[in-house]
Amino acid sequence: MGRPVLGVADRYFLREIGPPFALGAALFTFFFVLNSIYDLTELVITRGVPFHLVLQLVVYMVPAFLTFSLSMALLVAVLLAGGRLAGDLEIVAFKAAGVGPLRLFRPVLLAALLVTLATGALTLILNPLAGQSFQSQLFTILQSRVTSGVKERVFNTSFGDIVLYVEEIDRSQVGLRGVLLSDERDPKLSRIITAREGRFITDEAKRRITLRLVEGAVNEADISPAQPPQHLVGGEATAGGAASPRRYRYTRFAVYDMVLRLESAAQRAGNPEKPEKELRLDELWRRLGGGEPEDVNRRRLEAELHKRFAFPGAALVFAVVGFPLGIRAHRGGRGVALVGTLAIVVTYYLVLSSLEGVALRGRLPVWLAIWAPNLALGGLGVLLLLVVAREWRPRHVHRLWRVLDAVWQHAPRPRRGRRARAPAVGRATTLIIDRYLLHRYVGFVGIGLAVATSLILVGYFLQTLDRYIRLRPPLWYIVEHSFYIVPINLYEALPIVMLVSTIFLFLGLTRWHELTALKAAGISLYRVSAPILLFGLLVTLAAGLFQEFVLPVLRERGEEIERVKIRGELPRHLRSRTRLWLRSSEHRFYRVELLSPGTADLYGVTVLELDTGFRLLNRLDARVAHWTPGGWELRDGAFREIGAKGDVTTLPFDRTALELGETIEDFTEIQKHPAAMNYRELRDYLARLEATGFQIQRYLVEMYAKLSTPLRSLVMILMAIPFALQSPRGGRLYGSALAIGLMAAYLVTDYSARAFARADLLPPLLAAWTANVIFLGIGATLFLRART
Repeated sequence: MGRPVLGVADRYFLREIGPPFALGAALFTFFFVLNSIYDLTELVITRGVPFHLVLQLVVYMVPAFLTFSLSMALLVAVLLAGGRLAGDLEIVAFKAAGVGPLRLFRPVLLAALLVTLATGALTLILNPLAGQSFQSQLFTILQSRVTSGVKERVFNTSFGDIVLYVEEIDRSQVGLRGVLLSDERDPKLSRIITAREGRFITDEAKRRITLRLVEGAVNEADISPAQPPQHLVGGEATAGGAASPRRYRYTRFAVYDMVLRLESAAQRAGNPEKPEKELRLDELWRRLGGGEPEDVNRRRLEAELHKRFAFPGAALVFAVVGFPLGIRAHRGGRGVALVGTLAIVVTYYLVLSSLEGVALRGRLPVWLAIWAPNLALGGLGVLLLLVVAREWRPRHVHRLWRVLDAVWQHAPRPRRGRRARAPAVGRATTLIIDRYLLHRYVGFVGIGLAVATSLILVGYFLQTLDRYIRLRPPLWYIVEHSFYIVPINLYEALPIVMLVSTIFLFLGLTRWHELTALKAAGISLYRVSAPILLFGLLVTLAAGLFQEFVLPVLRERGEEIERVKIRGELPRHLRSRTRLWLRSSEHRFYRVELLSPGTADLYGVTVLELDTGFRLLNRLDARVAHWTPGGWELRDGAFREIGAKGDVTTLPFDRTALELGETIEDFTEIQKHPAAMNYRELRDYLARLEATGFQIQRYLVEMYAKLSTPLRSLVMILMAIPFALQSPRGGRLYGSALAIGLMAAYLVTDYSARAFARADLLPPLLAAWTANVIFLGIGATLFLRART
């Protein structure tokens, strides 16, 4: 009988690494995909995109996430496996048998090499192909359901220089009602089209989309250039403006077709501006063959090439660093291992992002910037491995610990007054148990929040790295921006943190028979769960207050930091904007070529008045509009009134004053997206929409969701308790898999119900509470039927 390739110790260690690695990869990948579940569900249900097309999008997204999640999962697996062996003194037993740390590192090295090869296949082969396929699939979806990129009551700019406004999209996602279109491809011609109805017609063979308009009119006029001061436009002259008082043509139609051309990823395959991440390895080498060494584009291509080889090496580096740290973690060291994971991963990607930005500015060789984190952490890992193998102990460390212990013993502590103890021993005992349970539970929650913070930071740097490299903001601005982004994402991740923490707590109580001992002492499962449910209720209340009062402020300040400090733009109330569209009331639309908040001037102003059927009633054009407390002062323009039979009456003017009902603040203030509003703001906003006659049923679900979302944490706790009791011998591997399954089922149910409401297939109130009601009912039923 042949000798096995791997020894018993090797197979044993690989079995310890395997399950947490697989689960960690699934958990990290699920966390990265989590933000996309809402949009993907809406594509299937609300937008009518075929499910198989959306599923293909998910498949094309996964390889990019696996590039990072595999290395992170290996680090967690090595730390947990090493910590478990050290905690159970198996490392000591191996040493007693003559098996040292270097010999135990061999299976870890083998696993790291396998993960490195898999990650290399992703970065070198699969990721570029998946990126190209993802862009091509997006275009296919946009062709099959073009309205998936068109939103109601929003000025859509998805078609280049054509601005499209749609009052309402019907359930078929093809028919449009109330259409306003501005064709701005010719800067010398003002061409605005209005129609009562519209419809998209796709031609897949020619890769084009036709917008068919029904019962409308075309308004054409020569442009009177706005001619704003040069300091307002930064030296770039604006070619557009309002319609001149001279020529004007009004043409009515029954049916009007306009071709909307879209550019796909496949069409720009030969474009030299193709993103470097979508380039195959041979294309990347070919691009690097030309260009100057100091060229920024060449450095960017060189950085991409080095990253495709450096990212796979991260798995090997993480293994070398994680193994000595893991086997030095004794009992209770799993939390330390997870904290170590966070520190290593965040440090690695933060240093990589910073050095890459320095290299792209030409201050550091590109190869050194990309490989420096691997070299530094790899060297540290080799040093730690040698220290552990030789059992090196730093000198005089015991003296330092004695000094610290003496300081701690003599540190002043607040005096505790004597309290009268209640004679009820049972009550004191249950309070001690409550404190014990809460202490363990809060520890799990803290570790969960730390893990979530680490993943959020890693995802944040991966998503914004390319933009920051291009904009080159100071590091402090990036840190300040992340300070506002992290709490927002932590709020979104709070339910899954509470779910995992509850599962881990009750799995531990069951596995170590602590729950059995409590039952034997006459303390039921309901009483054991009481402090956890109370804590969950407090978290729910805090989440509701956070969502209502803190979350909008964080969103607003985070966006302001990104615009002003990172992008270098002026604040919104002072920033000049070009080609601004605004709907101020049910019937009035504004088009402004240039807005100057500092001088309260509008250049190239067009004001449209439409009836309920989107027929143009009158139109006001002016080269300049200046705001004063008494109203608007208009210069060089004309007022046109369109009769019922299509006759046009023109009244030109050199200077006039009007009260339009809008002030300069209506143009400088930007309407928040409903998702960025709190409950009160959204309620008032929908009340204003309803007063103008707009159908708000599909938007009500967002308002009701503001009330149901904070309850997710409490629902997850109630769901987790009975499910954790189903497998008394299940460990944290089982608990993590259970958490992924429960959270995925909840999110799919919640997002699907909301999508049905937006498609007018469910009442908004029912849709917002569907997931909570279903899972709360299931959790309560299983909880009440559990053995107490």
